[in-house]
Amino acid sequence: MSGTTLAPIVSVEELRRAYRAAVAGQFRGHFPQPAPPARHPVVWTPGQDEQVVLVVGAMGGAGASTVALALASRAGDARVVECCTAASSGLAGASTAEMGRTSDGWVRGTRDEVLIERRSDRVPSLDAFPAPTSTSRPFTVLDVSVDVDLLVASPGWLGQLTRSSPQVVVVSRPTLPGLRRLEAATGLLGRDRVHAVLAAAPRRWLRQLEQHLGPNGRWLRAEDRLADLPNDPRLAVEGITTDALPAALLTAVAPLLHSLRGTSQ
Repeated sequence: MSGTTLAPIVSVEELRRAYRAAVAGQFRGHFPQPAPPARHPVVWTPGQDEQVVLVVGAMGGAGASTVALALASRAGDARVVECCTAASSGLAGASTAEMGRTSDGWVRGTRDEVLIERRSDRVPSLDAFPAPTSTSRPFTVLDVSVDVDLLVASPGWLGQLTRSSPQVVVVSRPTLPGLRRLEAATGLLGRDRVHAVLAAAPRRWLRQLEQHLGPNGRWLRAEDRLADLPNDPRLAVEGITTDALPAALLTAVAPLLHSLRGTSQ
């Protein structure tokens, strides 16, 4: 046995780390480098006559992009700024005419009277998210695909705007998880600033859903700040395309737009 070399015993934790590295592709020598933090948070100041409305999703796939586009379409002379990395875009197929890319990475397109701006790159962090371009349009809808808790805590311009804006539209789903996420998001933002939307809502609420509305949800409903948007089978399958948004959807967001425009910037 004197000529035998025993291999060292490998711990379970070392095996776990090796497995995670293999799944991440690090066994090939491709080690992902962490994105450098932003040295200075990006600052953005809207135009003097520009009203800005934030539309945030309380959960993934809630329908925030659909609501943002519907609000801008109903407003007419407006724009939608999609605040997410390029790979997460829900508006990539929404423009009927492309206008090209700006020098700072915004892809611009139009859809009837609406200007759509989205990112062409992968943004490394929320705090470093680029500021929107300047515009002469009076109404800007920010489509924000970020967890609300991270958004509220961010020192960047999106976080600052979220904390100071007099109105924030929170979109969720008419499910038990959706109502729980809506309740939490409303609590973080402050319910006196929240206009809530439940996308793809049934024509008649289930009794089970009514029973699971929390204190914030009940307050929003009593104050007429909880809107139901009808389900559309085509949107549910295809997402947003160049096809016109359903007339029923545009009709449903009209009272919400009226309320938002009645709130001073």
